[in-house]
Amino acid sequence: MKKIFYLLITLLVISTTSCKKYLQEENLSGITAQNYYKDAKGFESLVNACYASLKPIYSTNPALFEWGTDLITRGESELVSGVSNEPPAIQINEYRALTADNSYISNFFTRSYSGIQICNNAINTAGSIPDLTQAQKDRRIAEVKFIRAYFYYLLVENFGAIPLVQEQFTAPVTRFEPNTEQQIYEFMISEINAALPSLSVNPTQVETGRVTQAAAKHFLSLLHLTRGYKTFAVSTDFEKSALLAEEVIANTSYALQPTFAEVFRSGNERNREIVFAVQYEPLPGGAGNGQNILFGWRLWREKGFDETSSLKDYNRRSSEFMPTQFLYTLYNTTADARYDVTFSSRFFATKADVLATSAVKVGDLRFFFPYPDQPFSAADEATLKVANPNVQVIRFDQWKQAFAGIGGAEKFPMINKFYDPTAALPGSSSENLYTGSKDVFLFRLAETYLIAAEAYFKSGQLSKSADKLNAVRQRAAKSGQSLSITAAEVNIDFILDERARELAGEYKRWFDLKRTRRLERAFSQNILTKNANPAGVLDKYYLRPIPQIFIDRNTGGYPQNNGY
Repeated sequence: MKKIFYLLITLLVISTTSCKKYLQEENLSGITAQNYYKDAKGFESLVNACYASLKPIYSTNPALFEWGTDLITRGESELVSGVSNEPPAIQINEYRALTADNSYISNFFTRSYSGIQICNNAINTAGSIPDLTQAQKDRRIAEVKFIRAYFYYLLVENFGAIPLVQEQFTAPVTRFEPNTEQQIYEFMISEINAALPSLSVNPTQVETGRVTQAAAKHFLSLLHLTRGYKTFAVSTDFEKSALLAEEVIANTSYALQPTFAEVFRSGNERNREIVFAVQYEPLPGGAGNGQNILFGWRLWREKGFDETSSLKDYNRRSSEFMPTQFLYTLYNTTADARYDVTFSSRFFATKADVLATSAVKVGDLRFFFPYPDQPFSAADEATLKVANPNVQVIRFDQWKQAFAGIGGAEKFPMINKFYDPTAALPGSSSENLYTGSKDVFLFRLAETYLIAAEAYFKSGQLSKSADKLNAVRQRAAKSGQSLSITAAEVNIDFILDERARELAGEYKRWFDLKRTRRLERAFSQNILTKNANPAGVLDKYYLRPIPQIFIDRNTGGYPQNNGY
């Protein structure tokens, strides 16, 4: 990703990889855009490439989505090809030393604009396709405009003023001017409103994975909600956000799954709660994503486990992304079923270890993490060890980093809702070892309810806000338990807590704190962030720096964000 910006965004899409089994795109390496994208078959491949352009954003890791928040911090850095990612990780998670040459930021910026240019190619090519009806063109253009607007949402929330590029480049462009955040928001909202009439109302009438009216309305609701917090907000933004969310909720093609566990059950990605997802092909032939190996620790280094035997049951985990202790405290484990679905707290040996002082057998309980909000006495621990002599009990006060003087065990209940039993194993033909092929859910109906709850709260309609929160909370309640709240309990921090319980690890958190201007939650609950910033949150932390490589290659000069 060290290539100059204008070359990246002018790359043709003819070598883009496939989107998924439902949206197949051919391998067109060696064929020029001019002689291929001239009929319906070529154009469909181009549109599918627009969907596939989201995969580079979500296939690696959620650095800009999760680090430096109140829910996720950085853990032990694993060497990749002998290189550590620790310096750029520190910059993202701890803010203070963040610079414009950060590799996570540069990669995200260029991948996003590369996706935008693929979308521009499709939009500007559609008019010249002779064997498509106008209705077919309108639908595909509407889908692509949604994807392009989504890229702009990711960019404008991270970087603020950015170039608004709609042209299909056929020659290098070396000069760009930033558009204001207000202009970008006006563009996104206008584009989605224009696209809505051409999108399908019923997801069963189109290929799985296509953008539908519900996806567009969910996104438009999010855009109005986010703009409602800004200085250039329109007075009706929160009202419109709630109305659009209600329209998605009322669409009978979608429904909350009966249990939280069912949402993430392997093989159930096409459930009726999913409004829009980034799709992945089954391994080993397809390209996987790393969601299943994140948010954990390296269990395979411990006695009773290794990199082969433990993978199927637990997936191979890396340690770079770890939950904060604060995240665990948000759950009432007696009543809320989401804790046991979100986290794995018990680990059983997958390999015999006869050399250990006490021989470890397959199936032995090796690690146990008591509930953080329930008593677990010394007597309880002793009783557990009678039946499980090889178990290590790790208590809540140790669920933190084992470096930087923090003094934890760096072992903790792993986020496990993304576990994928089909993840690639060593020796397979896949180049994406250890990764999974489960879809990444960008929009699901539970979040639609939470967006509505936030919009109603910001509109002063606390009773309606509580109703929407309770729909999500009651689905999460264990049998015989109630998680219902009253209107008097609703405030923005409760809404953020509820989003944490429901959406932990789902690539949302930094945007939530940015939108609500609540980064101070990260600076109080993320130990490394707090320790690195005795002065607290600075206003500049609400934006990332514009990548230096883009500024350097811009012949007209380009302004850096304040403070960088």
